[in-house]
Amino acid sequence: MEDLNIDIKKLNETVQFLLKRYKQLQRENEVLKKETEDLQKQLLEKDILIQNAQEKTAAENIALLYNSEEKKSLQQKIDSYLKDIEKCFSLLNA
Repeated sequence: MEDLNIDIKKLNETVQFLLKRYKQLQRENEVLKKETEDLQKQLLEKDILIQNAQEKTAAENIALLYNSEEKKSLQQKIDSYLKDIEKCFSLLNA
C-alpha cells in the first residue's frame, strides 16, 4: 500500500511539473509569436523602403539618360499607353 502511495505521489509530482512546464512553454510561445509579428512588420517596412529606393533610383537613372525633349516624348508615349490600357479596361468592364 505504501508503494502505491509513493507511486501516486511521484505521478502527482510529475504531472505538476509537466503542467508548470506547459504553462512556461505557453508563455514563451506567446512571446515568440509577438516577436515574430514585430519582425514581420519590420521586414515589411524594410521591403517598402527598398522598393521606394529602387523606384527613386530608376527615376533618377531615367532622368540622367534623357534630355528634356526625350523625357517629354517618353512621357507622351507612356500617357498614350495608359490611355490604351484604360480603353481596354473599359471594354472589358462593359
